[in-house]
Amino acid sequence: MSLKNQILQLLENGRGQAVSGQQLADELGVSRASVWKAVKGLQSEGYQIIATTNKGYILQETNDILSEQSLRACLAPKYAEMEVVALKSSTSTNAEAMTRLMSGQLKHGALIVADEQTNGRGRMGKTFFSPKKGIYMSVALCKRIENMQDVMIITPATAVAVQRSIAKLAGIDTKIKWVNDLYIGKKKVCGILTQADIDFESGKAGTFIVGIGVNFVEQDFPDDIKDKACALFEGQPTITRSQLIAEVYDNLMTLTDDLKSRDFMQEYKANSLVLGKEISYAINCEQKRGKVIDIDDDGGLVIQEGDDIRKLTCGEISIRSAQNEWI
Repeated sequence: MSLKNQILQLLENGRGQAVSGQQLADELGVSRASVWKAVKGLQSEGYQIIATTNKGYILQETNDILSEQSLRACLAPKYAEMEVVALKSSTSTNAEAMTRLMSGQLKHGALIVADEQTNGRGRMGKTFFSPKKGIYMSVALCKRIENMQDVMIITPATAVAVQRSIAKLAGIDTKIKWVNDLYIGKKKVCGILTQADIDFESGKAGTFIVGIGVNFVEQDFPDDIKDKACALFEGQPTITRSQLIAEVYDNLMTLTDDLKSRDFMQEYKANSLVLGKEISYAINCEQKRGKVIDIDDDGGLVIQEGDDIRKLTCGEISIRSAQNEWI
């Protein structure tokens, strides 16, 4: 690790607190002049570091540049050995994870984040608007899963992990639109894309890439989504992206550790945007409507259509709101 990154890690670990140049120099075995030069380099990259006479250097609480150091400072100590990759830009973090997987460089728990995505993707081949200052993260779950029902539950578990994390750190109430989106009111704030690496000989999946995109701060959304999308924060955020990413990561790793457990599905249902609502969906290119009367423990929608009961395990849905609008 370079001297600049070593100093950044120490400042991140003590964010908001003064660390003297002499303390940094002694701990790293370098001169104070070397410390000063490294700090100047960090400042030139946009890091909000204040140099105070007789106190030292302070990395401001509001600094929100994503880096491996900022993420490691927020992650729990039990994840100290996990791989963390922070990119300035990426076509998509899921694509980056898949590339690493194909070259044999991806391990369980690897966390990949980017400040922006140039080709962000959602489900069904849709694009995901991914400008700078958003949260774009992918987590590798390298575990062979024999039960297909356990595979299907990864995305609902991820939705609960994100919903729980936002509520805890930001105090913002989000609702889950089956199966992979989070909403604030009638607008989407988060999308989830889970991809699997399939062993065609066994037919089993051994690695899952869970991609999460969150509109963190207010953006100039394109015309086609500006009435459908929103951000967590319209003004100054009360938390940093690294804090939220670390909290989501912790919840995700915990919830997916034992996929046979379905305890979190009660949270999923309690925060569902669709439960009890009329929805529109398609089966074999035929448009259907029904009322969601339950969500089962495998994440499937239980839909009532007149006298018939149907289970929906995948697809796209639209929800009729109380104002007779389709979301």
